Amino acid sequence: MFSLDTLVALQKAIAFAAMALLVIAAYSDIRTFRISNLLVLAIGALGVSRLVLLGDPISVIYAVIAGVLVFLIGLLLFSRRIVGGGDVKLLAATILLIRYRDFYEFFVFMTVLGALLSVAAIIRNHVPLFLGARGTVRSAAVPYGVAIAAAAILTLLLQPLLYRYAISFGPSFLW
Repeated sequence: MFSLDTLVALQKAIAFAAMALLVIAAYSDIRTFRISNLLVLAIGALGVSRLVLLGDPISVIYAVIAGVLVFLIGLLLFSRRIVGGGDVKLLAATILLIRYRDFYEFFVFMTVLGALLSVAAIIRNHVPLFLGARGTVRSAAVPYGVAIAAAAILTLLLQPLLYRYAISFGPSFLW
């Protein structure tokens, strides 16, 4: 169907477009604590198109099962008001972008970045320098979409397809 160079170029274009959308989602989550459904749908569509281009049915099956499982667990957490709905949707859509072999790495990145984000929110809420105009403590909400987006971007950048072809530190890099 496509040549190898064309497939690599398409995969890279999809990954970089998804990274741009993830940055927009993170920014939106920071500013408004909302992540647009249209933005999540676009990220999911890029993930599906990336899966189709891979041409590996096993990868598609694993990604879809993982996406559905993450979404169902997220729905349970959302119903208990533990996480936000936008975070659940963003996480499920992002799963479609990441190779199933990199799920563990993605979740580790997301956990570490989410913990750092939570610590920053605690410091922001409890240090007198960051108190509101009348001395009130700000909301304890954490824009976790930032951790999801950052982890996805890191994972995508470290995937062999992008890492091997986009960053070259061999002798050819020098000349």
